Amino acid sequence: MDSISRINALLDKNSFSAFMINTRDEFLDEFVPPHLARMEWLTGFTGSNGIAVISKDIKCFFTDGRYLIQAKKELPDEFTIMDISKISIPKWIAKNFAAGDKIAYDPRCFTANFIRKIKKVIRSFEIKLYRTIENPVDGIWQRDFPAAQPIKLLSDEQAGISTKNKLRELKFFDDMTGKQGYLTCDTASICWLLNIRAHDSEYTPILHSYLLYNKRQSFLYCDPSKVTAEAKEYFASLKVTILDLSELVQFATNCKEHKIKQVFLDTLFVNYFFFSELKNKHIDIIKVADPVIAAKAVKNSVEINGSKHAHLLDGAAKTKFLFWLEQNKANDNLDELAIVEKLHAFRKSHKEFLYPSFNTISAFAENGAVIHYKPTANSNKKFDKNSLLLVDSGGQYADGTTDITRTILIGDQAQPEQKRNFTLVLKGHISLATAIFPKGTTGCQLDILARQFLWQDLKDYEHGTGHGIGCFLNVHEGPQNLSKAAVNVSLQPGMILSNEPGIYIEDKYGIRLENVLLVKEESENFLRFETISLAPIDENLVDFTLLEDKEKAWLRNYHQKILDNLANLSSEERHWVESKVNYY
Repeated sequence: MDSISRINALLDKNSFSAFMINTRDEFLDEFVPPHLARMEWLTGFTGSNGIAVISKDIKCFFTDGRYLIQAKKELPDEFTIMDISKISIPKWIAKNFAAGDKIAYDPRCFTANFIRKIKKVIRSFEIKLYRTIENPVDGIWQRDFPAAQPIKLLSDEQAGISTKNKLRELKFFDDMTGKQGYLTCDTASICWLLNIRAHDSEYTPILHSYLLYNKRQSFLYCDPSKVTAEAKEYFASLKVTILDLSELVQFATNCKEHKIKQVFLDTLFVNYFFFSELKNKHIDIIKVADPVIAAKAVKNSVEINGSKHAHLLDGAAKTKFLFWLEQNKANDNLDELAIVEKLHAFRKSHKEFLYPSFNTISAFAENGAVIHYKPTANSNKKFDKNSLLLVDSGGQYADGTTDITRTILIGDQAQPEQKRNFTLVLKGHISLATAIFPKGTTGCQLDILARQFLWQDLKDYEHGTGHGIGCFLNVHEGPQNLSKAAVNVSLQPGMILSNEPGIYIEDKYGIRLENVLLVKEESENFLRFETISLAPIDENLVDFTLLEDKEKAWLRNYHQKILDNLANLSSEERHWVESKVNYY
Protein backbone atom coordinates (compact mmCIF):
# COMPACT_ATOMS: atom_id res chain seq x y z
CA MET A 1 0.00 0.00 0.00
CA ASP A 2 1.48 3.40 -0.98
CA SER A 3 1.58 6.36 1.41
CA ILE A 4 -1.45 8.13 -0.10
CA SER A 5 -3.52 4.94 0.19
CA ARG A 6 -2.49 4.72 3.83
CA ILE A 7 -3.69 8.26 4.42
CA ASN A 8 -7.02 7.44 2.72
CA ALA A 9 -7.39 4.45 5.05
CA LEU A 10 -6.58 6.70 7.99
CA LEU A 11 -9.27 9.18 6.89
CA ASP A 12 -11.83 6.38 6.81
CA LYS A 13 -10.81 5.00 10.19
CA ASN A 14 -11.13 8.37 11.94
CA SER A 15 -14.05 9.77 9.92
CA PHE A 16 -11.89 12.65 8.62
CA SER A 17 -12.94 14.34 5.40
CA ALA A 18 -9.34 15.38 4.62
CA PHE A 19 -5.86 15.72 6.03
CA MET A 20 -3.78 18.92 5.77
CA ILE A 21 0.00 18.61 5.98
CA ASN A 22 2.85 21.12 5.91
CA THR A 23 6.47 20.76 4.75
CA ARG A 24 7.47 22.33 8.08
CA ASP A 25 7.94 20.12 11.12
CA GLU A 26 6.79 20.71 14.68
CA PHE A 27 9.63 23.19 15.17
CA LEU A 28 8.52 25.17 12.10
CA ASP A 29 12.00 24.81 10.60
CA GLU A 30 12.70 25.34 6.91
CA PHE A 31 15.26 22.54 6.59
CA VAL A 32 13.56 19.50 8.04
CA PRO A 33 15.69 16.51 9.12
CA PRO A 34 14.89 13.18 7.43
CA HIS A 35 13.02 11.73 10.40
CA LEU A 36 10.62 14.71 10.41
CA ALA A 37 10.25 15.05 6.62
CA ARG A 38 6.65 13.87 6.59
CA MET A 39 5.71 15.67 3.38
CA GLU A 40 8.57 14.07 1.46
CA TRP A 41 7.63 10.61 2.69
CA LEU A 42 3.97 11.13 1.90
CA THR A 43 4.14 12.87 -1.48
CA GLY A 44 7.74 12.78 -2.72
CA PHE A 45 8.08 16.58 -2.61
CA THR A 46 11.54 17.61 -1.37
CA GLY A 47 11.17 21.41 -1.35
CA SER A 48 10.98 23.59 1.75
CA ASN A 49 7.60 25.28 1.24
CA GLY A 50 4.39 23.45 0.54
CA ILE A 51 1.00 22.58 2.00
CA ALA A 52 -1.05 19.62 0.82
CA VAL A 53 -4.75 18.98 1.40
CA ILE A 54 -5.60 15.33 0.82
CA SER A 55 -9.03 13.73 0.68
CA LYS A 56 -10.29 10.72 -1.26
CA ASP A 57 -11.50 12.94 -4.08
CA ILE A 58 -9.18 15.96 -3.80
CA LYS A 59 -5.41 16.07 -3.68
CA CYS A 60 -4.17 19.64 -3.90
CA PHE A 61 -0.69 21.00 -3.31
CA PHE A 62 0.10 24.67 -2.69
CA THR A 63 3.59 26.12 -3.12
CA ASP A 64 5.38 29.27 -4.27
CA GLY A 65 7.07 30.24 -7.53
CA ARG A 66 10.40 28.69 -6.51
CA TYR A 67 8.91 25.20 -6.44
CA LEU A 68 6.14 25.08 -9.06
CA ILE A 69 8.28 23.29 -11.66
CA GLN A 70 9.82 21.05 -9.01
CA ALA A 71 6.40 20.08 -7.66
CA LYS A 72 5.28 19.05 -11.15
CA LYS A 73 8.28 16.74 -11.39
CA GLU A 74 8.10 15.23 -7.89
CA LEU A 75 4.43 14.90 -6.96
CA PRO A 76 2.15 12.07 -8.12
CA ASP A 77 -0.02 12.93 -11.12
CA GLU A 78 -3.17 12.88 -8.99
CA PHE A 79 -2.13 16.15 -7.30
CA THR A 80 -3.29 19.53 -8.56
CA ILE A 81 -0.51 22.08 -8.05
CA MET A 82 -1.47 25.62 -7.09
CA ASP A 83 0.58 28.83 -6.85
CA ILE A 84 0.22 29.93 -3.23
CA SER A 85 0.68 33.59 -4.22
CA LYS A 86 -2.38 33.48 -6.48
CA ILE A 87 -4.92 31.63 -4.35
CA SER A 88 -6.08 31.88 -0.75
CA ILE A 89 -5.92 28.47 0.96
CA PRO A 90 -8.71 29.41 3.43
CA LYS A 91 -11.01 30.45 0.58
CA TRP A 92 -10.07 27.35 -1.40
CA ILE A 93 -11.04 25.15 1.56
CA ALA A 94 -14.33 27.00 1.94
CA LYS A 95 -15.09 26.42 -1.75
CA ASN A 96 -14.09 22.75 -1.91
CA PHE A 97 -15.52 21.39 1.34
CA ALA A 98 -19.02 21.37 2.79
CA ALA A 99 -20.72 21.92 6.13
CA GLY A 100 -19.86 19.14 8.53
CA ASP A 101 -16.60 18.21 6.83
CA LYS A 102 -13.72 17.62 9.23
CA ILE A 103 -10.15 18.42 8.11
CA ALA A 104 -7.46 16.91 10.34
CA TYR A 105 -4.10 18.64 10.93
CA ASP A 106 -1.20 18.61 13.36
CA PRO A 107 -1.38 21.95 15.25
CA ARG A 108 2.35 21.79 16.03
CA CYS A 109 3.29 22.01 12.34
CA PHE A 110 1.35 25.17 11.44
CA THR A 111 1.74 28.70 12.73
CA ALA A 112 -1.02 30.19 14.85
CA ASN A 113 -1.35 32.92 12.23
CA PHE A 114 -2.09 30.44 9.42
CA ILE A 115 -4.64 28.33 11.31
CA ARG A 116 -6.45 31.39 12.68
CA LYS A 117 -6.85 32.72 9.13
CA ILE A 118 -8.41 29.46 8.00
CA LYS A 119 -10.72 29.25 11.00
CA LYS A 120 -11.90 32.82 10.42
CA VAL A 121 -12.89 32.09 6.81
CA ILE A 122 -14.47 28.64 7.20
CA ARG A 123 -16.37 29.29 10.43
CA SER A 124 -19.48 30.51 8.65
CA PHE A 125 -19.38 27.48 6.31
CA GLU A 126 -19.47 25.10 9.31
CA ILE A 127 -16.33 23.30 8.10
CA LYS A 128 -14.25 22.03 10.99
CA LEU A 129 -10.49 21.90 11.51
CA TYR A 130 -9.66 18.97 13.77
CA ARG A 131 -6.51 19.12 15.93
CA THR A 132 -4.85 15.71 16.07
CA ILE A 133 -2.97 14.75 19.22
CA GLU A 134 -0.25 13.01 17.20
CA ASN A 135 0.63 13.59 13.57
CA PRO A 136 -1.31 10.99 11.54
CA VAL A 137 1.71 10.29 9.34
CA ASP A 138 3.77 9.17 12.34
CA GLY A 139 1.43 6.24 12.92
CA ILE A 140 2.04 4.76 9.46
CA TRP A 141 5.69 5.73 8.84
CA GLN A 142 8.62 3.68 10.12
CA ARG A 143 11.32 6.23 10.96
CA ASP A 144 14.94 6.13 12.01
CA PHE A 145 15.76 8.67 14.71
CA PRO A 146 19.27 10.16 14.81
CA ALA A 147 21.54 10.07 17.84
CA ALA A 148 21.26 13.10 20.11
CA GLN A 149 23.83 15.84 19.51
CA PRO A 150 24.96 17.85 22.58
CA ILE A 151 24.30 21.55 22.97
CA LYS A 152 27.27 23.83 22.31
CA LEU A 153 27.66 26.96 24.43
CA LEU A 154 28.98 30.14 22.85
CA SER A 155 31.25 32.26 25.00
CA ASP A 156 30.51 35.97 25.30
CA GLU A 157 33.56 36.56 23.10
CA GLN A 158 32.16 34.29 20.40
CA ALA A 159 28.63 35.72 20.57
CA GLY A 160 29.68 39.35 20.96
CA ILE A 161 27.21 39.94 23.80
CA SER A 162 26.00 37.81 26.71
CA THR A 163 22.45 36.54 27.06
CA LYS A 164 21.96 38.66 30.16
CA ASN A 165 22.99 41.78 28.27
CA LYS A 166 20.77 40.86 25.32
CA LEU A 167 17.82 40.67 27.70
CA ARG A 168 18.79 44.00 29.27
CA GLU A 169 19.23 45.77 25.94
CA LEU A 170 15.90 44.56 24.59
CA LYS A 171 13.53 46.94 26.39
CA PHE A 172 10.71 44.49 25.66
CA PHE A 173 12.12 42.04 28.21
CA ASP A 174 13.13 44.74 30.67
CA ASP A 175 9.53 45.97 30.84
CA MET A 176 8.05 42.54 31.50
CA THR A 177 6.71 41.67 34.95
CA GLY A 178 6.97 38.36 36.77
CA LYS A 179 3.37 37.60 35.78
CA GLN A 180 4.18 37.82 32.08
CA GLY A 181 5.97 35.47 29.72
CA TYR A 182 7.44 35.51 26.22
CA LEU A 183 6.90 32.45 24.03
CA THR A 184 8.66 31.49 20.81
CA CYS A 185 8.92 28.36 18.67
CA ASP A 186 11.60 29.92 16.46
CA THR A 187 14.64 27.74 17.05
CA ALA A 188 17.11 30.26 15.62
CA SER A 189 15.79 32.97 17.94
CA ILE A 190 16.11 30.64 20.92
CA CYS A 191 19.70 29.75 20.01
CA TRP A 192 20.64 33.39 19.41
CA LEU A 193 19.06 34.66 22.63
CA LEU A 194 20.55 31.93 24.81
CA ASN A 195 23.94 31.91 22.99
CA ILE A 196 23.75 28.22 22.22
CA ARG A 197 24.03 26.08 19.10
CA ALA A 198 23.26 22.43 18.38
CA HIS A 199 22.93 20.25 15.28
CA ASP A 200 19.30 19.15 15.10
CA SER A 201 19.08 20.15 11.45
CA GLU A 202 21.36 18.76 8.76
CA TYR A 203 22.25 22.27 7.60
CA THR A 204 21.54 24.58 10.54
CA PRO A 205 23.09 24.63 14.04
CA ILE A 206 19.77 24.85 15.85
CA LEU A 207 18.32 23.05 18.86
CA HIS A 208 14.85 21.59 18.46
CA SER A 209 13.21 23.46 21.29
CA TYR A 210 10.59 25.89 22.55
CA LEU A 211 11.22 28.72 24.98
CA LEU A 212 8.96 30.39 27.52
CA TYR A 213 10.88 33.30 29.06
CA ASN A 214 9.86 34.69 32.44
CA LYS A 215 11.83 37.00 34.75
CA ARG A 216 11.49 34.67 37.70
CA GLN A 217 11.90 31.32 35.95
CA SER A 218 12.10 30.43 32.25
CA PHE A 219 11.45 27.07 30.59
CA LEU A 220 13.29 25.48 27.68
CA TYR A 221 11.51 22.47 26.20
CA CYS A 222 14.00 20.17 24.45
CA ASP A 223 15.55 16.72 24.58
CA PRO A 224 17.30 16.66 28.01
CA SER A 225 19.88 14.15 26.75
CA LYS A 226 21.38 16.97 24.67
CA VAL A 227 22.02 19.10 27.75
CA THR A 228 25.55 18.56 29.05
CA ALA A 229 26.58 19.15 32.66
CA GLU A 230 28.20 22.41 31.58
CA ALA A 231 25.00 23.46 29.82
CA LYS A 232 22.90 22.62 32.90
CA GLU A 233 25.08 24.90 35.01
CA TYR A 234 24.85 27.64 32.39
CA PHE A 235 21.05 27.43 32.13
CA ALA A 236 20.75 27.45 35.91
CA SER A 237 22.69 30.74 35.99
CA LEU A 238 20.05 32.17 33.62
CA LYS A 239 17.18 30.72 35.70
CA VAL A 240 16.18 28.47 32.80
CA THR A 241 14.59 25.14 33.68
CA ILE A 242 14.96 22.30 31.15
CA LEU A 243 11.75 20.40 30.46
CA ASP A 244 11.37 17.33 28.27
CA LEU A 245 9.39 17.78 25.05
CA SER A 246 7.01 15.13 26.35
CA GLU A 247 5.93 17.66 29.01
CA LEU A 248 4.39 19.97 26.40
CA VAL A 249 0.97 18.61 27.29
CA GLN A 250 1.38 20.38 30.64
CA PHE A 251 2.54 23.68 29.09
CA ALA A 252 -0.48 25.83 29.93
CA THR A 253 -0.82 24.23 33.36
CA ASN A 254 2.84 25.03 33.97
CA CYS A 255 2.14 28.68 33.15
CA LYS A 256 -0.72 28.74 35.64
CA GLU A 257 1.39 27.13 38.37
CA HIS A 258 4.07 29.82 37.96
CA LYS A 259 1.46 32.58 38.07
CA ILE A 260 2.03 33.62 34.45
CA LYS A 261 -1.19 35.40 33.50
CA GLN A 262 -0.15 36.97 30.20
CA VAL A 263 1.98 35.56 27.38
CA PHE A 264 3.51 37.68 24.62
CA LEU A 265 3.89 35.88 21.32
CA ASP A 266 4.16 36.44 17.59
CA THR A 267 1.58 34.32 15.75
CA LEU A 268 4.03 34.01 12.84
CA PHE A 269 6.58 32.24 15.05
CA VAL A 270 4.42 30.23 17.45
CA ASN A 271 2.55 27.12 16.41
CA TYR A 272 -1.19 26.74 16.86
CA PHE A 273 -0.74 24.07 19.55
CA PHE A 274 0.64 26.60 22.04
CA PHE A 275 -1.83 29.30 21.01
CA SER A 276 -4.83 27.04 21.57
CA GLU A 277 -3.47 25.64 24.84
CA LEU A 278 -3.15 29.16 26.24
CA LYS A 279 -6.65 30.07 25.09
CA ASN A 280 -8.14 26.92 26.60
CA LYS A 281 -6.55 27.77 29.97
CA HIS A 282 -7.79 31.40 29.72
CA ILE A 283 -4.27 32.85 29.80
CA ASP A 284 -4.18 36.24 28.13
CA ILE A 285 -2.38 36.26 24.78
CA ILE A 286 -0.67 39.52 23.83
CA LYS A 287 0.15 39.45 20.11
CA VAL A 288 3.43 41.25 19.31
CA ALA A 289 6.08 41.38 16.61
CA ASP A 290 8.76 39.07 17.99
CA PRO A 291 11.51 41.41 19.29
CA VAL A 292 14.22 38.75 19.05
CA ILE A 293 13.69 38.31 15.30
CA ALA A 294 14.44 42.01 14.73
CA ALA A 295 17.36 42.15 17.19
CA LYS A 296 19.01 39.04 15.74
CA ALA A 297 18.95 40.56 12.24
CA VAL A 298 21.28 43.43 13.20
CA LYS A 299 24.70 41.86 13.70
CA ASN A 300 27.08 43.10 16.36
CA SER A 301 30.74 43.76 15.53
CA VAL A 302 31.82 40.23 16.50
CA GLU A 303 29.14 38.69 14.29
CA ILE A 304 30.06 40.99 11.38
CA ASN A 305 33.75 40.15 11.64
CA GLY A 306 32.91 36.46 11.95
CA SER A 307 30.69 36.58 8.87
CA LYS A 308 33.40 38.33 6.87
CA HIS A 309 35.95 35.75 7.96
CA ALA A 310 33.62 32.91 6.97
CA HIS A 311 33.19 34.50 3.55
CA LEU A 312 36.96 34.75 3.11
CA LEU A 313 37.31 31.03 3.79
CA ASP A 314 34.32 30.21 1.63
CA GLY A 315 35.53 32.50 -1.15
CA ALA A 316 38.87 30.71 -1.27
CA ALA A 317 37.13 27.33 -1.47
CA LYS A 318 34.71 28.51 -4.17
CA THR A 319 37.46 30.20 -6.20
CA LYS A 320 39.62 27.08 -6.09
CA PHE A 321 36.59 25.03 -7.13
CA LEU A 322 35.79 27.35 -10.05
CA PHE A 323 39.41 27.21 -11.22
CA TRP A 324 39.33 23.42 -11.01
CA LEU A 325 36.07 23.37 -12.98
CA GLU A 326 37.57 25.64 -15.66
CA GLN A 327 40.38 23.10 -16.11
CA ASN A 328 38.10 20.05 -16.08
CA LYS A 329 34.72 21.02 -17.50
CA ALA A 330 35.43 19.18 -20.77
CA ASN A 331 35.77 15.94 -18.78
CA ASP A 332 33.19 13.45 -20.04
CA ASN A 333 32.75 12.00 -16.56
CA LEU A 334 31.55 15.22 -14.93
CA ASP A 335 27.97 15.39 -13.71
CA GLU A 336 25.87 17.29 -11.17
CA LEU A 337 26.63 15.01 -8.23
CA ALA A 338 30.36 15.05 -8.96
CA ILE A 339 30.21 18.86 -8.72
CA VAL A 340 28.52 18.65 -5.30
CA GLU A 341 31.20 16.27 -4.04
CA LYS A 342 34.11 18.31 -5.41
CA LEU A 343 32.87 21.64 -4.04
CA HIS A 344 32.31 20.03 -0.64
CA ALA A 345 35.88 18.72 -0.70
CA PHE A 346 37.26 22.23 -1.29
CA ARG A 347 35.23 23.61 1.63
CA LYS A 348 36.32 20.75 3.90
CA SER A 349 39.96 21.75 3.36
CA HIS A 350 39.34 24.54 5.89
CA LYS A 351 39.27 23.24 9.46
CA GLU A 352 36.71 25.93 10.40
CA PHE A 353 34.18 24.50 7.93
CA LEU A 354 31.52 22.41 9.66
CA TYR A 355 28.89 21.41 7.07
CA PRO A 356 26.82 22.89 4.21
CA SER A 357 24.30 25.61 5.07
CA PHE A 358 21.76 23.99 2.72
CA ASN A 359 21.58 21.21 0.17
CA THR A 360 23.89 22.22 -2.70
CA ILE A 361 22.04 23.08 -5.90
CA SER A 362 24.09 21.72 -8.81
CA ALA A 363 21.84 22.09 -11.85
CA PHE A 364 22.94 21.53 -15.43
CA ALA A 365 21.03 22.61 -18.54
CA GLU A 366 17.24 22.22 -18.11
CA ASN A 367 17.60 21.27 -14.45
CA GLY A 368 18.76 24.83 -13.81
CA ALA A 369 15.24 26.06 -14.55
CA VAL A 370 14.08 24.29 -11.37
CA ILE A 371 14.83 27.12 -8.95
CA HIS A 372 15.61 24.96 -5.90
CA TYR A 373 16.69 21.84 -7.76
CA LYS A 374 18.20 18.99 -5.74
CA PRO A 375 20.37 16.55 -7.73
CA THR A 376 19.67 12.88 -7.01
CA ALA A 377 20.84 9.59 -8.48
CA ASN A 378 17.71 9.57 -10.64
CA SER A 379 17.92 13.19 -11.86
CA ASN A 380 21.72 13.47 -12.10
CA LYS A 381 22.75 14.92 -15.49
CA LYS A 382 26.08 14.44 -17.22
CA PHE A 383 27.76 17.43 -18.87
CA ASP A 384 27.17 16.04 -22.34
CA LYS A 385 26.38 19.23 -24.26
CA ASN A 386 27.01 22.96 -24.39
CA SER A 387 24.85 24.56 -21.71
CA LEU A 388 24.88 26.31 -18.34
CA LEU A 389 25.68 24.96 -14.88
CA LEU A 390 24.05 26.72 -11.93
CA VAL A 391 25.75 26.06 -8.58
CA ASP A 392 24.09 27.52 -5.46
CA SER A 393 25.79 26.48 -2.24
CA GLY A 394 26.90 27.62 1.17
CA GLY A 395 28.69 26.62 4.32
CA GLN A 396 28.37 26.74 8.07
CA TYR A 397 31.61 27.89 9.64
CA ALA A 398 32.40 28.32 13.33
CA ASP A 399 31.84 32.07 13.03
CA GLY A 400 29.50 32.59 10.09
CA THR A 401 27.08 31.31 7.46
CA THR A 402 27.60 31.64 3.70
CA ASP A 403 25.44 31.45 0.57
CA ILE A 404 26.70 32.03 -2.98
CA THR A 405 25.57 31.20 -6.52
CA ARG A 406 27.52 31.12 -9.76
CA THR A 407 26.38 30.21 -13.26
CA ILE A 408 29.13 28.75 -15.44
CA LEU A 409 29.33 28.01 -19.16
CA ILE A 410 29.94 24.34 -19.91
CA GLY A 411 31.16 23.99 -23.47
CA ASP A 412 32.89 26.17 -26.03
CA GLN A 413 30.56 29.09 -26.59
CA ALA A 414 27.41 30.49 -25.02
CA GLN A 415 24.33 31.07 -27.14
CA PRO A 416 23.48 34.76 -27.74
CA GLU A 417 20.24 34.35 -25.74
CA GLN A 418 22.15 32.89 -22.79
CA LYS A 419 24.68 35.73 -22.83
CA ARG A 420 21.97 38.36 -23.06
CA ASN A 421 20.00 36.89 -20.16
CA PHE A 422 23.11 36.44 -18.02
CA THR A 423 24.17 40.02 -18.67
CA LEU A 424 20.74 41.40 -17.78
CA VAL A 425 20.93 39.48 -14.51
CA LEU A 426 24.46 40.76 -13.93
CA LYS A 427 23.44 44.39 -14.58
CA GLY A 428 20.66 44.05 -11.99
CA HIS A 429 23.06 42.44 -9.52
CA ILE A 430 25.54 45.32 -9.93
CA SER A 431 22.80 47.95 -9.71
CA LEU A 432 21.70 46.60 -6.33
CA ALA A 433 25.24 46.03 -5.05
CA THR A 434 26.19 49.66 -5.74
CA ALA A 435 22.99 51.25 -4.44
CA ILE A 436 23.14 54.17 -2.02
CA PHE A 437 19.83 54.76 -0.28
CA PRO A 438 18.36 56.84 2.57
CA LYS A 439 17.91 55.43 6.04
CA GLY A 440 14.38 54.08 6.45
CA THR A 441 14.42 52.38 3.03
CA THR A 442 12.85 48.91 2.89
CA GLY A 443 13.92 45.95 0.80
CA CYS A 444 10.86 46.11 -1.46
CA GLN A 445 11.82 49.67 -2.41
CA LEU A 446 15.21 48.42 -3.67
CA ASP A 447 14.04 45.22 -5.35
CA ILE A 448 13.35 46.95 -8.67
CA LEU A 449 17.05 47.78 -9.01
CA ALA A 450 17.79 44.10 -9.57
CA ARG A 451 14.83 43.44 -11.88
CA GLN A 452 14.81 46.60 -14.01
CA PHE A 453 16.88 45.30 -16.92
CA LEU A 454 14.97 42.01 -17.09
CA TRP A 455 11.67 43.89 -16.97
CA GLN A 456 12.78 46.04 -19.90
CA ASP A 457 13.21 42.74 -21.78
CA LEU A 458 9.74 41.59 -20.59
CA LYS A 459 11.27 38.98 -18.25
CA ASP A 460 11.19 38.35 -14.51
CA TYR A 461 11.94 35.70 -11.88
CA GLU A 462 9.58 34.02 -9.40
CA HIS A 463 11.51 34.47 -6.19
CA GLY A 464 12.74 37.25 -3.97
CA THR A 465 15.93 39.09 -4.83
CA GLY A 466 17.43 38.68 -1.37
CA HIS A 467 16.95 37.19 2.08
CA GLY A 468 18.55 37.82 5.42
CA ILE A 469 21.36 35.51 6.52
CA GLY A 470 22.23 34.51 10.08
CA CYS A 471 25.60 34.32 11.79
CA PHE A 472 26.32 30.61 12.26
CA LEU A 473 22.56 30.13 12.14
CA ASN A 474 19.82 30.02 9.48
CA VAL A 475 20.93 30.72 5.93
CA HIS A 476 17.45 32.21 5.39
CA GLU A 477 16.61 34.78 8.05
CA GLY A 478 14.11 37.61 8.49
CA PRO A 479 12.58 40.02 8.98
CA GLN A 480 14.46 41.97 6.30
CA ASN A 481 14.43 40.89 2.67
CA LEU A 482 14.62 42.17 -0.88
CA SER A 483 11.50 41.30 -2.85
CA LYS A 484 8.44 42.66 -4.62
CA ALA A 485 6.35 41.86 -1.54
CA ALA A 486 5.77 44.85 0.71
CA VAL A 487 7.64 44.05 3.94
CA ASN A 488 7.67 47.07 6.22
CA VAL A 489 11.16 46.49 7.65
CA SER A 490 13.78 49.19 7.16
CA LEU A 491 17.29 48.09 6.31
CA GLN A 492 19.77 48.89 9.09
CA PRO A 493 23.57 48.89 9.37
CA GLY A 494 24.69 45.42 10.41
CA MET A 495 22.01 43.55 8.48
CA ILE A 496 23.23 40.88 6.08
CA LEU A 497 21.29 39.96 2.93
CA SER A 498 21.75 38.06 -0.31
CA ASN A 499 21.70 39.67 -3.76
CA GLU A 500 20.49 36.99 -6.19
CA PRO A 501 18.56 37.98 -9.31
CA GLY A 502 18.04 35.25 -11.90
CA ILE A 503 16.18 34.07 -14.99
CA TYR A 504 14.79 30.58 -15.65
CA ILE A 505 13.87 29.20 -19.05
CA GLU A 506 11.84 26.03 -18.55
CA ASP A 507 13.26 22.91 -20.24
CA LYS A 508 16.42 24.86 -21.21
CA TYR A 509 18.52 26.40 -18.43
CA GLY A 510 18.63 28.62 -15.37
CA ILE A 511 20.78 31.63 -14.48
CA ARG A 512 21.34 33.07 -11.01
CA LEU A 513 24.11 35.29 -9.64
CA GLU A 514 24.31 35.59 -5.87
CA ASN A 515 26.60 37.43 -3.49
CA VAL A 516 26.07 38.39 0.14
CA LEU A 517 25.72 42.05 1.15
CA LEU A 518 26.41 43.82 4.44
CA VAL A 519 24.42 47.01 5.10
CA LYS A 520 26.77 49.87 6.09
CA GLU A 521 26.50 53.58 6.79
CA GLU A 522 27.45 55.84 3.89
CA SER A 523 26.73 59.10 5.70
CA GLU A 524 24.60 60.45 8.52
CA ASN A 525 21.42 59.90 6.52
CA PHE A 526 22.34 57.33 3.89
CA LEU A 527 23.27 53.64 3.70
CA ARG A 528 25.05 51.43 1.19
CA PHE A 529 25.99 47.79 0.66
CA GLU A 530 29.35 46.08 0.98
CA THR A 531 29.68 42.84 -0.98
CA ILE A 532 31.39 40.27 1.25
CA SER A 533 31.23 37.21 -1.04
CA LEU A 534 34.37 36.56 -3.05
CA ALA A 535 34.33 34.26 -6.09
CA PRO A 536 34.95 34.93 -9.79
CA ILE A 537 32.16 35.59 -12.29
CA ASP A 538 32.25 33.79 -15.65
CA GLU A 539 33.21 36.37 -18.28
CA ASN A 540 32.32 33.88 -21.03
CA LEU A 541 28.65 34.58 -20.30
CA VAL A 542 28.90 38.39 -20.40
CA ASP A 543 27.81 40.42 -23.42
CA PHE A 544 30.05 43.43 -22.86
CA THR A 545 28.17 45.49 -25.46
CA LEU A 546 25.30 45.66 -22.94
CA LEU A 547 27.47 46.95 -20.09
CA GLU A 548 28.17 50.56 -19.23
CA ASP A 549 31.68 51.64 -18.27
CA LYS A 550 30.76 51.83 -14.57
CA GLU A 551 29.49 48.22 -14.68
CA LYS A 552 32.72 47.06 -16.32
CA ALA A 553 34.63 48.93 -13.62
CA TRP A 554 32.63 47.13 -10.93
CA LEU A 555 33.55 43.75 -12.44
CA ARG A 556 37.21 44.72 -12.66
CA ASN A 557 37.27 46.02 -9.08
CA TYR A 558 35.37 42.97 -7.80
CA HIS A 559 37.95 40.56 -9.21
CA GLN A 560 40.77 42.74 -7.92
CA LYS A 561 39.15 42.52 -4.46
CA ILE A 562 39.30 38.73 -4.74
CA LEU A 563 43.03 38.93 -5.45
CA ASP A 564 43.62 41.38 -2.61
CA ASN A 565 41.73 39.35 0.00
CA LEU A 566 42.29 35.67 -0.83
CA ALA A 567 45.89 35.10 0.17
CA ASN A 568 46.00 31.30 -0.08
CA LEU A 569 45.40 30.94 -3.81
CA SER A 570 48.02 29.11 -5.83
CA SER A 571 50.01 31.01 -8.46
CA GLU A 572 47.92 29.35 -11.20
CA GLU A 573 44.69 30.33 -9.47
CA ARG A 574 45.87 33.90 -8.97
CA HIS A 575 46.89 34.15 -12.62
CA TRP A 576 43.43 32.95 -13.61
CA VAL A 577 41.72 35.63 -11.49
CA GLU A 578 44.20 38.27 -12.74
CA SER A 579 43.16 37.43 -16.31
CA LYS A 580 39.61 38.42 -15.35
CA VAL A 581 40.77 41.75 -13.92
CA ASN A 582 42.61 42.51 -17.15
CA TYR A 583 39.73 41.17 -19.26
CA TYR A 584 37.33 43.75 -17.91
